[in-house]
Amino acid sequence: MTVIDWHAEVKEFRRQYDDDDDVSEYVESMLPVYYGEIYTAYHDAIGTPLNIEISACHVGLTIDRIMLGFLFEEYFDSFMSAWNKVVEEE
Repeated sequence: MTVIDWHAEVKEFRRQYDDDDDVSEYVESMLPVYYGEIYTAYHDAIGTPLNIEISACHVGLTIDRIMLGFLFEEYFDSFMSAWNKVVEEE
């Protein structure tokens, strides 16, 4: 089980970059690459992928690509929540 310290990630990002223009790329770089890691990260962050509701926008995508899409959204939301807390602290 991998737990991400979002507060530390935001501080690291802010140390490396001047503004929030590259947040999407930074969060995307945190996503796992291999199927087993994608499944584990998805399960830890969101829950079982058996509850994924496939919609028209998912047609043609493999299940790992669908999980990565949802995982990106979850990571991005967590990162931005931590970002707001860090900004308030400063």
